[in-house]
Amino acid sequence: MTATSLNGLRNGSSGMDLADERMDQIRELLVGDTVREFEHRLSTMEVRIRELEDELARRVEALDMRLEALSGEVTGERRAAFDELSKGINDLGQRIKQISRA
Repeated sequence: MTATSLNGLRNGSSGMDLADERMDQIRELLVGDTVREFEHRLSTMEVRIRELEDELARRVEALDMRLEALSGEVTGERRAAFDELSKGINDLGQRIKQISRA
């Protein structure tokens, strides 16, 4: 059994502090391992969540860049198609003029 120290008596420590300390020891014996395991698993999950968030952010950024690239390609293809269509219409107009003159 542990006795209250002389300094503890001088500082006004009562038997309640000892009782609290004993309750903490009992609590540690009963659930200490479970609490430590839970805290370890929780911290592991928090690390994994941060890793997943970072990976997701990288993937979203890559998708955004790919969408911008595809948008540029589509715009370029559309421009080329309109240019070709315009050229075809001009050629058709010139042929119609040539036919009407003949």
